Amino acid sequence: MHRCSYEVKPTTAIVAEGGGQRGIYTAGILDVLLEEALNPFDLGCGVSAGAQNLLTYFLGEHGYAKRAIAELTARPDFLVPYRWLMDRSVLDLDGYFERTLRDPEYRLPYQRISSLGAQRRLIFVATEKDSLDPVYLEPDESTVLNYLKASSAVPFLYKDGVAFGDRLLVDGGVADPLPIRHAYEQGARRILLIRTVPVMVPDARLSGDTFIWRQRLERARRFSATPFKVMQMLERHEQVLHQSLAFINDPPDDLELTVVSPQSALSSLVFGSRSEALISDYEQGRADGHRLIPTVQGWLSDPAVTHTP
Repeated sequence: MHRCSYEVKPTTAIVAEGGGQRGIYTAGILDVLLEEALNPFDLGCGVSAGAQNLLTYFLGEHGYAKRAIAELTARPDFLVPYRWLMDRSVLDLDGYFERTLRDPEYRLPYQRISSLGAQRRLIFVATEKDSLDPVYLEPDESTVLNYLKASSAVPFLYKDGVAFGDRLLVDGGVADPLPIRHAYEQGARRILLIRTVPVMVPDARLSGDTFIWRQRLERARRFSATPFKVMQMLERHEQVLHQSLAFINDPPDDLELTVVSPQSALSSLVFGSRSEALISDYEQGRADGHRLIPTVQGWLSDPAVTHTP
């Protein structure tokens, strides 16, 4: 597990679930908070698309996450299923992140992340591929791209994973899809959790990224025996998600927890969404963000929880 050398005792945290292109819902919420200059969070903890959303939010890049999801992940060369047959990555994460680094139209000021360290902690969740244990990565300017890629490396869609020393890391949704307990263990006693799956539907027990793994599993069953590692990952994911939901449904007495989720299933898919579906989900996120404003404003003015300036 990688940790930064400095010590911060966060009191207010934001946790963002993954979900691929469904993360555009989260982008809508965070854009509204940026428009209102609301960021009371000492700690951000994100998984996959949630990690990318929180990075742009903490950097103050209004509208960036929406554009990246609606434009970069919608490019025809981002998701190419037949590349699986050619032993290449189905998801072109390398090209995606390269454009955020070098393309003037989509460049993200990654260098500013080091300035956050004295004020806020940002954690990206990944999974150690062999052990299936969670890895909590705290990025700086030199590591942020690799850590984002690791958190977003959907199993079996992106190579073998992302190298991390002598280990390989894959999508954090395998080992900790809703890292709310980790935020609590880091000292957060007021947490905003943003989900990309409706809470009150039968599949609420699944996280935003689970669907694509299940689709992959069903395809694999048609052609061959299901790989043992696939079954291990799914079982691990569902076990940890069940534990997280139990924590959410019965939080500790000293935790103030606010959960925001879409009221109904989002229109977009994990990948391969129609543009109108993405726009609709972004607007739904904005609507839920506006409803959240009084709560977050209250956190800024409530002296019961001291915010790190």
